[in-house]
Amino acid sequence: MRHHRAHTFRAVAWTVTATALASTLSLGPVQAVEPACPPAEPKQKPAHTCPAPSAKKQAAKKTPAKKQAAKKQAAKKTPAKKTAAKKKTPKQQATQQQAAKKQAARKQAARKQAARKQAARKQAAKKLAARKQAAKKQAARKQSPQAPSAACRPPRPKPAATCQSAPKKPAAKHPAAKKPAAKQPAAKKPAAKKPTGQRPPAKRPPTKKPPAKKRQLKKDHGWSWEGLYIDAADLRKVNVFLARARKAERTISPQVRSIARRTNATVVGFNDRLRTPEAVKRSIARDMQDNPTETADEALEKINDSVRYILQWPDASYVKGVNDTTKLLGQWKNANLRWSNTWARARGYKGINTAWRANNSGHPYELQFHTPKSRAAQNRSRKLYEEAHSPRTGSARRAQLQGQMNRIYNTVPCPAGSQLLNGPRRRSVERPT
Repeated sequence: MRHHRAHTFRAVAWTVTATALASTLSLGPVQAVEPACPPAEPKQKPAHTCPAPSAKKQAAKKTPAKKQAAKKQAAKKTPAKKTAAKKKTPKQQATQQQAAKKQAARKQAARKQAARKQAARKQAAKKLAARKQAAKKQAARKQSPQAPSAACRPPRPKPAATCQSAPKKPAAKHPAAKKPAAKQPAAKKPAAKKPTGQRPPAKRPPTKKPPAKKRQLKKDHGWSWEGLYIDAADLRKVNVFLARARKAERTISPQVRSIARRTNATVVGFNDRLRTPEAVKRSIARDMQDNPTETADEALEKINDSVRYILQWPDASYVKGVNDTTKLLGQWKNANLRWSNTWARARGYKGINTAWRANNSGHPYELQFHTPKSRAAQNRSRKLYEEAHSPRTGSARRAQLQGQMNRIYNTVPCPAGSQLLNGPRRRSVERPT
């Protein structure tokens, strides 16, 4: 704006001078009119006004200089900062970012904890307020003696008999107590609470009866299976016998294994050497059912297969293996209790079943001598044998099953000399009590 005004003043001055020159050239000697003086006034005005723009110009010139100096100083400082920023490695920047993230996470966790604490405080305050209200209500109920009576009044049709009968029972139990007549308000409190306490006594008698029945069942408890039964006293004897068999097996099994190594025999079904308790109980119950006068002790004496083993040889070495085993058992003072050679039979089971009494424990055990084919026939006829000896099978079905077993055993060849095998002389060894 200042420059624009200066130019305008100069233009006015030039125009004035131009007009004066034109007038002098055209008019000549006319000098009466003096138009140059009035225009001089505007010239004087810019003369008065010109110093101000010059001062302003100088101030304007000074300010850019200061600005430039300040910019230079800032430019000198900023490169140093930029270089310092540029000198930071990416690892440092990553660490700074991680630190910033951790700080933000900590702040968030702190905020969450603060919010949780506030919520917990609010809940605790609510609980305290609820407890205080409940305590106030209880205190009000205790202080007001008419409160329980008011509670009993609405349900009058149903618990009316219980409310009336409650005060009568203590009066019958304690007729001599007449002193508490003056303390009637104290007696009103239990009168309202007794209806709730009278209901359980009505249920107590049925709860006592079931335990009495269970005890009677435990005393008379025994064993039963498909019409066979053993009472509790005989069952205890059977359990003792089975425990003794498990203990005796630990000393009998090493002898049987050593015999198999010496005679080149294979022990078949070694994992089934202990007969199952259910099978022993069935055989005892069946014997006692067939002979009503027989006792449990007599039936247990007949059981020789609670521990049993099967030794197997080929047909060529069968006779030699059987003879060697009998010699070894005699040397170890095992008594022979039973010797059943069925190779000479025309029908039925083929093999040799023997029973021995162990010298160490005195417990009986069974030894079966088989060939591969006789053992296979035994496995094929096992289910038929179990069905034939079941108490539910009839005589006709039993004869049919026996015929099937006979056909199976007829296919078994008889080893040479197996029909003449006999057991050693029996020794009398007492059974342990």
